[in-house]
Amino acid sequence: MGKGKMDDAAAERISKARGRNDDFARRAAIAAHNNKEERAKKSDPKGGGTGEYPHSSKQGGGSGQSK
Repeated sequence: MGKGKMDDAAAERISKARGRNDDFARRAAIAAHNNKEERAKKSDPKGGGTGEYPHSSKQGGGSGQSK
């Protein structure tokens, strides 16, 4: 089997074969969910944080004035 991202169909097949309470089946479901969210973020037209500068907001800089 080739390398690939876990999808809902694969997670469902694993769960059906091994049982819903199996640790591997649970991890497969979590991986499928995470991969689905990751794909949604990448296709977000509003720029869901995948821009060139992921931390473009100024953090901890203050106003630049010293007291």
